[in-house]
Amino acid sequence: MAIFHMSFSNISAGKGRSAIASAAYRSGEKLFDDKEGRHYFYARSVMPESFILTPKNAPEWASDREQLWNEVETKDRKSNSRYAKEFNVALPVELSESEQKELLTKYVQENFVDEGMVADVAIHRDHPDNPHAHVMLTNRPFNPDGTWGQKTKTEYILDSHGNKTKTPAGNVRNRKIWLVDWDKKEKITEWRHNWAVSVNQVLEQKNIPDRISEKSFEDQGINEVPTQHEGINSKRHERKEFNQQVKDYRKAKASYKNNQEKVINRGHLDSLSKHFSFNEKRVVKELSHELKTYISLENLDDKRRMLFNWKNSALIKHAVGEDVTKQLLTINQQESSLKKADELLNKVVDRTTKKLYPELNFEQTTQAERRELIKETDSEQTVFKGSELNERLMNIRDDLLTQQLLTFTKRPYVGFKLLMQQEKEVKIELKYTLMIHDDSLESLEHVDQGLLEKYSPTEQQKITRAVKDLRAIMAVKQVIKTQYQEVLRRAFPNGNFNELPMIKQEQAYTAVMYYDPVLKPCQAETIEQWQANPPQVFSPQEHQQGLAYLSGQLSLDQLENHHLQRVLKHDGTKQLFFGECKADPTIKNSQIEKIQKQLKGQQAKDDQYRKANMGHYQPLNYKPVSPDYYLKTAFSDAIMTVLYARDEDYQRQKQAQGLKETEWEMTKKQRQHQTRNRHEDGGMHL
Repeated sequence: MAIFHMSFSNISAGKGRSAIASAAYRSGEKLFDDKEGRHYFYARSVMPESFILTPKNAPEWASDREQLWNEVETKDRKSNSRYAKEFNVALPVELSESEQKELLTKYVQENFVDEGMVADVAIHRDHPDNPHAHVMLTNRPFNPDGTWGQKTKTEYILDSHGNKTKTPAGNVRNRKIWLVDWDKKEKITEWRHNWAVSVNQVLEQKNIPDRISEKSFEDQGINEVPTQHEGINSKRHERKEFNQQVKDYRKAKASYKNNQEKVINRGHLDSLSKHFSFNEKRVVKELSHELKTYISLENLDDKRRMLFNWKNSALIKHAVGEDVTKQLLTINQQESSLKKADELLNKVVDRTTKKLYPELNFEQTTQAERRELIKETDSEQTVFKGSELNERLMNIRDDLLTQQLLTFTKRPYVGFKLLMQQEKEVKIELKYTLMIHDDSLESLEHVDQGLLEKYSPTEQQKITRAVKDLRAIMAVKQVIKTQYQEVLRRAFPNGNFNELPMIKQEQAYTAVMYYDPVLKPCQAETIEQWQANPPQVFSPQEHQQGLAYLSGQLSLDQLENHHLQRVLKHDGTKQLFFGECKADPTIKNSQIEKIQKQLKGQQAKDDQYRKANMGHYQPLNYKPVSPDYYLKTAFSDAIMTVLYARDEDYQRQKQAQGLKETEWEMTKKQRQHQTRNRHEDGGMHL
């Protein structure tokens, strides 16, 4: 039956959100973020139906999704800027897909576009019983000439003589005047009402008896217990339990099979909150109060990013002489509380995972992967099984690195070699700036208040930027090191990675992610087989599909093989894919070279943009390489010795091999000695 659901929210920089990323996620398109110098793409099993509606004064580029949201972020640069308003709305299941689209388009046009907003619409049909739409709306009107208009203006408060008035502190009195009424609460009430009216009109025209309303049950005179909004505060658990009781009551009262299944499923998958003990609930309440946010997996990720940025800012202020003692104390206290909350949630996540996924091998998954799995389980209200569970885990594994990097910084990651080069260049620039006043990097590490007061504003700005860059690079290096070693430890459980340089770890990591995506422990014999005869990971048909994606003929979500999707998103594994394609007799080398040239041109544009907008950025392009050459380089004898440092079978084999080689050398020398003696005695020298 038709239901009323319409919720509004803001996409703002203050919450760490990106308009480009939001648009890419909702539309399913691959969009390039000019500010960050990277692409955003989120693969979907069902491609959304997306389109853009523009008002009469909008320029032509407003119909281009990528350019539209890049222009929005360029115009609104403040740290708390609101890029867009968004609403999520449920579409009536009684209507056909074309009727749903027609209804939504007419409603958006009349209520938002005709008022001056650009509307970016994405209809999601992932589940047949839950068609819904996400609509992103611009917050700023357009002028008649197609340029961005103002949201507000400042009006001075005048006295009876028309002169400006001032406050006791001497500041000129003024007030903010809104030029549009899109942010008023009354507008949301009006929009919600108009949607209910629009839906009911269509249902009536189709002779469908169902009706919806934006009003509460009480306002409608319905004798039914409504559910409560759960929110994110400490009362969330009680409200969740109350809502579950209401749903159970409605399930018993209603015999509609589909609704019954939903209630059972939702009750079963109320994952984390169902698995808190009584004492843990008390701790959650205390930590929620200390961190000023409800303890959840998503909220802790946001809190961690906020604390990192706040600490960066406070330390820089401290360096230039500001007193931030209280701020640093608060940050340290919140970091301590955050650590406790993380430890608690990790316990509950493991407990929940064991109950929902008893078949999962904990030794083959990391804590971060299990957290993401529970997030997706809660989000989609589904317990994944069999091959779907394996695909989910591989996708999570692939996305975690990017997510962790962007938790701390917008710096794009290309390779560890480039990261070290960037760190070196930042330190050199910082060193020369500090030498002006006989300071050093060591003195900056133990900075006292007022140390930078003797520097000019330009020099202070250089030092501030360099310190930010260094802290970001250090954070990225730590994330990369953790990611590489977690994967390599699963592939080589007896390895001694402390003796393996990060560049070599990166090479081994890339090979493992390409040839062993399920991360099973690799025997030494397996690596030798790879080197002697590199396995063909993909079929000829998948080779053609991958090349079609790289040439722009297919989108990533059109590739059925999820491992192929992951391989093509990473520059290192992409080169191994090209090498495998070159060995495919059904593919011409000219086809591969044409695509490589096209990708090189695109990479050059991306590098040019990043170099112009990011200090110390240097392009790092992967050279085409054959799989057998790559594997021999990535798993040389020295590297194999480190990877199998504590593998007794491997060590015995190496000792036996070394003994054979020694015996052979001794035999060879003995024969040479005998031959030389015969020659000296006048015998025949063969």
